[in-house]
Amino acid sequence: MSDLVPEGKLARTGVAGMAAIKVGFGELSHRAKRPFLSAEKQKESKDLLDDKNAKILFKAFTQLRGTALKVAQMVGMEQGLLPDAYRKELEKSFHQVPSLNRVLVRKVVVGELKQTPEALFAQFEAEAFAAASLGQVHKATLHKNESGTEKQVAVKVQYPGISTAIKSDMTIIRGVARGLPNTKVILQSLDEIEERLMEEVDYRIEAKNTQWFEQNIDLEGISVPHVYTEFSSERVLTTEFIEGLHLDDWLATNPSQEMRDERAQLLYDFFLHASRELRCLHADPNPGNYLFHEDGSITVIDFGCVRRMSDTFTAAYPRILQAYFDDDHEAVFAAYRELDMSLPDSSKAFYDKALRPFGQWISQPFRDETFDLAENRGYLKIGHELMKNLHHYFKVDYLAEEFIFHNRTYYGLLQIFEKMGASVRFIVELER
Repeated sequence: MSDLVPEGKLARTGVAGMAAIKVGFGELSHRAKRPFLSAEKQKESKDLLDDKNAKILFKAFTQLRGTALKVAQMVGMEQGLLPDAYRKELEKSFHQVPSLNRVLVRKVVVGELKQTPEALFAQFEAEAFAAASLGQVHKATLHKNESGTEKQVAVKVQYPGISTAIKSDMTIIRGVARGLPNTKVILQSLDEIEERLMEEVDYRIEAKNTQWFEQNIDLEGISVPHVYTEFSSERVLTTEFIEGLHLDDWLATNPSQEMRDERAQLLYDFFLHASRELRCLHADPNPGNYLFHEDGSITVIDFGCVRRMSDTFTAAYPRILQAYFDDDHEAVFAAYRELDMSLPDSSKAFYDKALRPFGQWISQPFRDETFDLAENRGYLKIGHELMKNLHHYFKVDYLAEEFIFHNRTYYGLLQIFEKMGASVRFIVELER
């Protein structure tokens, strides 16, 4: 695979189109031979095809990077949307993307910081140790300070051509998405992804977000890397280097159930602390954004997407949960009206048909002391079906914008908790 990120629309369309053709040809071949296979052989053939198609799509996504990888991350997190072969392959996009060569890395650093990596840092590893959708991360060492201390840092370098490719990418990726299972559900998220990407290509915004959280977070067990602004710019971001394990690597150490529960609770407490007290949400809960440490603490990274929460939303959301908890249709509609959300009908009949099943589902984790995601592995799948059902009654446009970010973060965390097999105390100000 070439290190160069395709920049022109024609080149990027070619990469995506070839992947779509390969997937389509594989599907046609499978359908042609299916009538001649036993039921057992049909399943075996389909599993092999899913595995092959997943690798084709992941290769295309990693070559395109940028917008394409955001789609990969989104569908990789949606454990109920895709066959296991697709999900497991696309989960690699969290932190296992092939890196760019050192020449391109050097070009970006010199263009942004006006000096070579060798001049800026006492040591700079040309091989990236991690990769994200928009850039890759290199380990480096700062020159000794006045006390003679050398600081290790993580230098995130944006892929060349990403910022110029975003606008044309969305059309291309929508075309590729039509070859995936549950196409309609996946397409519903692309508008929000596009808006986020336009913000995330400017690392200066991420630097400010990271600094804000470092200064304001007040939760034992949660830390945020320090930003070195003098080594950061629009397309280069330098932060403190933190040792830690990503979720899959941490789970591979076979942590005890107690450890799983404690880490999951810490992630939920961080979500609650950020949204309720700080009124600023870290809104990108993919597993690659959390580093797990032996002492039980977690470092949160990648603050490219955050969302400020208004006083109105912060006050209204617990009231919505309380209303659903109490099964009070009038209180539900009143709480939604606080957020200027106009529903097509405010009758009890509409509530019973459209909202009540969803309300029972969303309030379920708050009804007991703890909610065990291992024992309730069907919970997210049920919720997904209920949310799809809601679209038959009112459009996504009726949602307050903060709901999109809040719900995406909350459901992303639920997926992580389910993968951890954890039991969590879901705490909110409900008047029980």
